[in-house]
Amino acid sequence: MLAPAAVIHASYGTGPAVAARPPICRLRSCEGRDPLTTACEDPVTVGSRTAADGTRLEIRLSPSCQAGWVRSWPTHRGFRIEVTSPEGHARAATAPTALPTVGEMVTTPMIAAAHATGLRCCYYLAVGQPGRECFNAGS
Repeated sequence: MLAPAAVIHASYGTGPAVAARPPICRLRSCEGRDPLTTACEDPVTVGSRTAADGTRLEIRLSPSCQAGWVRSWPTHRGFRIEVTSPEGHARAATAPTALPTVGEMVTTPMIAAAHATGLRCCYYLAVGQPGRECFNAGS
């Protein structure tokens, strides 16, 4: 008789390995694309922070795509997140006008980034209002 933990353990890693899809973009060809639809499936968090209002922010980097983006949650109506590359290019995302689902993530479009150095995230509590919180990858 197998213990439940043994059954669960046995069910992992016993089938054929699933090959990762090759990424559909790299560097500049990733600019402006959605990280969730590009097969950039090897992202690592290279910087993170919790904003003063409790919003969680992460700078993500895909080594295979050589692209970065920011994701945030929980979200609220009216906020804006922005990712800036080492060369100064920026991509931004604004929260939808309808209130997002609890725990829903919002991501910026991707930006070319061969490495994490110089990637920067800025969070604006509300579009058109002064004040922002910014941090760099590695912090």
